[in-house]
Formats: sequence, structure tokens, C-alpha cells
Amino acid sequence: MKHVEKKLKIAAPIEKAWAALTDPDSIRSWMGADSVAELDLQVGGKFGLFGGSTTGKFTEIKEPHTLEYTWRQGEWPAKWKDSLVRWKLRRSGESTIVHLTHSKLPNAQERAGHDEGWDVYWLEPMKEWLEG
Repeated sequence: MKHVEKKLKIAAPIEKAWAALTDPDSIRSWMGADSVAELDLQVGGKFGLFGGSTTGKFTEIKEPHTLEYTWRQGEWPAKWKDSLVRWKLRRSGESTIVHLTHSKLPNAQERAGHDEGWDVYWLEPMKEWLEG
């Protein structure tokens, strides 16, 4: 299996969860001041995170339900293709169900690293900020 899949319920409205994924100021609030290097939220628009060490392009945006983009780590060899991150958000009363799929990872080692990394560096701090 070369993909990561996560699903969690966040006690926050879908609009706030969407902003936590797409608004540079919101992202900086929970990820850190130097987290967003670039973010052009439109299909074909580029983003850079973690000081530019992670980059990609937006491939699908359907506010506030679907966000998809390519994902590339700066240290990846040029021969490796970009992976693909897809977020699906769904209202659940006053909460939001967040479904993350990270596919097309180049190998099992990258899959394992990203499986842990999504929890530690993204989902846990984002959930804590949204529910705080």
C-alpha cells in the first residue's frame, strides 16, 4: 500500500476547518510563523510549506468540501513523481469530518514517514487549534 489515509472528527465548523487548510494566516496560527512560504489558492496555483521544503500545485478546489494538490518533498530525487494529497470535509452537526488521502507516494519508506508526519505535524496540531 503506497497511500496514507486518515479520518477524524473535529469539533469545529466546516468553514473554520477549510480556513485551517487554505488561509495562510490560519495555517501560521497552528503550524508556526514560518510554515507558509507561498500559497496561491486556485487550480494550477502553487504552494510552498515548511520554508519551501514541501511544494506543489492545487489540482481541485471545491470550497468548503474538497481540496486536492500535488505534494513534493525538496529532498526527493528528480526521478520521483509528485504525490497527491486530497482532503474531503463533511459537516457533522457543529463538527467536521476530515478525510485525508495521500497517494502516489514513491515507496514504502516515504509512505511510513508521511503516515506518522501527517499526525504529528498536521492533524494533531490543526485539531488542537480548531478545538481550542
